[in-house]
Amino acid sequence: MRLGICLAVFVAMTSFAWAGDDYGVIGRWLTQDGKGIVAITTCGDSICGKIDWMRPPLDAPPGQIPRDKHNPDPALRQHPICGLQIIFGFRRDNDPNHWVEGSIYDPQSGNTYHANITLQDINHLRLRGYIGIPLLGESQIWTRAGAAYPTCRAS
Repeated sequence: MRLGICLAVFVAMTSFAWAGDDYGVIGRWLTQDGKGIVAITTCGDSICGKIDWMRPPLDAPPGQIPRDKHNPDPALRQHPICGLQIIFGFRRDNDPNHWVEGSIYDPQSGNTYHANITLQDINHLRLRGYIGIPLLGESQIWTRAGAAYPTCRAS
């Protein structure tokens, strides 16, 4: 009986802490395809995210840093992908676990999409990228990354 009460209190406290955490999305997130980690941090009253680890592309020469070669701005095509900010401009919705009207940049295509982020639970977030309206988009589930993944270096 005592174990059941302790477990119920623990679950309630964990749920409360998660739901009340204004920035529960802060942390390192493994993308759905497992090819990268995005570190999400606060940026004023918004959130932003940069590439913090990535699996080297198959066509990358050994030891060479992948560059943002698909960027629509030719002047930015030499920037390293490691450390590249790809999430920006979000505002928090009425729900503390939901961020809306932001953007996500896809360095594989050079395209930028509107996006919404919802923290589903402490270890999973749902990112919905779209063109025009959220109905015309695609969702991905990102998983909180453990310490096993190193941080990439752009230099």
